[in-house]
Amino acid sequence: MTIVKWRLLVLLDKHKKVTLAARELGIKQPTATFHMKKMEEEWGTELFESKTGRILLTDAGKALLRFAREIIRLHEEARQEMRLLASAGGRLNVRIDAPCREQAAALAAAALEPFGRGIDFTAERRQEEPDLIVSERAEPPSVAGSIYWQAELKLAVSASHPSYADASAESLLGSQAPWIAPPVGSELRRLCLEWSGARGSALREAYTSADLGTARTLAAQGLGFAIVPDFSRHHPAAAAAGAAGLRLLPLPGAPSYGLELHPGPQLARKDEPALLSLFADVKKPPASHGKQAADEDQA
Repeated sequence: MTIVKWRLLVLLDKHKKVTLAARELGIKQPTATFHMKKMEEEWGTELFESKTGRILLTDAGKALLRFAREIIRLHEEARQEMRLLASAGGRLNVRIDAPCREQAAALAAAALEPFGRGIDFTAERRQEEPDLIVSERAEPPSVAGSIYWQAELKLAVSASHPSYADASAESLLGSQAPWIAPPVGSELRRLCLEWSGARGSALREAYTSADLGTARTLAAQGLGFAIVPDFSRHHPAAAAAGAAGLRLLPLPGAPSYGLELHPGPQLARKDEPALLSLFADVKKPPASHGKQAADEDQA
């Protein structure tokens, strides 16, 4: 059945009059009557009955009514989505392959804002290929073709919990305080383990979180410390992400860490010269930049 017939069914149940239903639908009464007959022919049963000058739904019509309401709802939802797509000039699918999703989204949104495009951020590997990918990277890339955001790794601890409010990074690391770890397989986790191994101390993993937003929440509650990237020095767009209730302490001898925005397979197949030009002539910071920033924090 067409959406007009589904709407007519709902309006007949509402008004109990063909004339009123047709008027609200914007069609003539004979056209509404014709649609009613066609609906009954299509379903092979009586859907309407006339009683004391009113049009009522039969049991079959009432059974069909709930489907009509759901189909109309979905149709309207689809129309709204299509309007959003049209107004956005084609949305971009940006996949975040990093545990610091809030900061990655903030940085990518700021970089792409001049293009006026809608953005769908995803963290899962879906069947369709993304237009752009944000991924972890320990060192800045040596060649053009991506945007790199340098971070400083810091200890995130509760700003109010008695065990953490006045503690230093060295005292927390020396006391084997609970570590709220990033997910297995992430570059951040690998760097944390390598860093602790080089110091000759082991991190006591108490919690593991798939995203650093959850890790920050646990740390703010005083359940341990998290090692998180801080982009605020070089990239104010990500400064406010997940900082409430936390102290960020410089990590002694912190390794270099950052995020990289680069084109995905889908973008290369599209006619997107303006977007691709964003990555063409990006100047790369020196590879020692992240380590230098960490050393400055310790000074």
